[in-house]
Amino acid sequence: MDDITLMAKLASGETVYVSPVHSQTYAEYVDRDNLGGASGYFISCQRGADFEVLAKATSLDSARTLFGMIVATKRHA
Repeated sequence: MDDITLMAKLASGETVYVSPVHSQTYAEYVDRDNLGGASGYFISCQRGADFEVLAKATSLDSARTLFGMIVATKRHA
């Protein structure tokens, strides 16, 4: 994974990340351009061996907001 900007390990065992994705990595792992390209910040979640992109934000501020909402909801749920 490229430079991780934010990371939170939740009580449920999930780990939530915010990070940019290198354009070459994006090209290798995204079959179609269904995520709007490699630019921006990807909010993703790891559950055991499963890894899933939850959302994409165009700016770090937007990514921080989404990250905060996800982390706060999961910790208080």
